[in-house]
Amino acid sequence: MKLSQARRDFYRRKAREEGYRSRAAYKLIELVKKYGLIRPGDYVIDFGCAPGGWLQVASKYVGSKGKVFGFDIKAVEIGLPNVFTYVLDVSLPNALDVVKECVLSEVNVVLSDISPNISGVWEVDHTKQIDLTLKVVDMLPHILKPGGHCLLKVFQGPYLDLVRSRLNSIFEEVYLTKPSASRKESSELYFVCLSYLG
Repeated sequence: MKLSQARRDFYRRKAREEGYRSRAAYKLIELVKKYGLIRPGDYVIDFGCAPGGWLQVASKYVGSKGKVFGFDIKAVEIGLPNVFTYVLDVSLPNALDVVKECVLSEVNVVLSDISPNISGVWEVDHTKQIDLTLKVVDMLPHILKPGGHCLLKVFQGPYLDLVRSRLNSIFEEVYLTKPSASRKESSELYFVCLSYLG
């Protein structure tokens, strides 16, 4: 068994044992611990929230005084008192209006684990994924409080620097990282963005 396969199986098994819906939960746990992304009482938006692993993690970190709002093109039932989920396609023109209607205030943290339906054609998948991520970045001025944080999944490729330059202009600190729960052969990376300038 390859090392990457063993690591994947380890996180999958761990997720099952600890009651998380996906091993992606451990990516968020690692990054929250390292960068202090989510605090008790925070309001958090999670785009691309299915199957709900990140919602479970965020719910624990925000506690009873915080709230987590999940959006995805698939319906997600999670059964946690501080988590609210909605069906949304971020590429639709009215997506921002829908988010503002559901959330009603600016939030402390925006998470995005959005991915398109994978075609297997790398250039197409990279372009589509970056496009979805930029749709989320476009919403930030309307939904994220000054001083707030953001975590965005991106696929490696030529448009990565476009996202980086956008983020560098609106956050005090921007880091590009790959959590240990990510598959080694996967092209996914994460931008950790701290202290939104507003």
